[in-house]
Amino acid sequence: MRRLSLNVLLLAVFLLSIASCAQKRLGPEITKDGVLFTFYAPTAKSVTISGSFNTWDIHKDRLSGPDKSGVWSDVIPLREGRYEYLFIVDGKWLPDPSVPEVDDGFGGKNSVVVIEK
Repeated sequence: MRRLSLNVLLLAVFLLSIASCAQKRLGPEITKDGVLFTFYAPTAKSVTISGSFNTWDIHKDRLSGPDKSGVWSDVIPLREGRYEYLFIVDGKWLPDPSVPEVDDGFGGKNSVVVIEK
């Protein structure tokens, strides 16, 4: 009986961890107001986004957050096109873990969002 309870508990923890991971996989979402960018960083002090849409200005687009789920977000009005970007989390440049990366031409990787209307 005790072994069965332990197995049930382990299964519950495993299922909760899978659900938690699914919530953390966000990604750009096209809305009527622009592109909603999200980044999961519950312990971060600041998150900004820098990319070809804002001439890689690290101060222009600061994300709000974190919300109760640890997610930072910002809606950026973008026109049709292809944009490369990175998040800056507490000063560290990071690609968006929810989208494929492309070579930046300097030995690093950028994230890409394509807007088609």
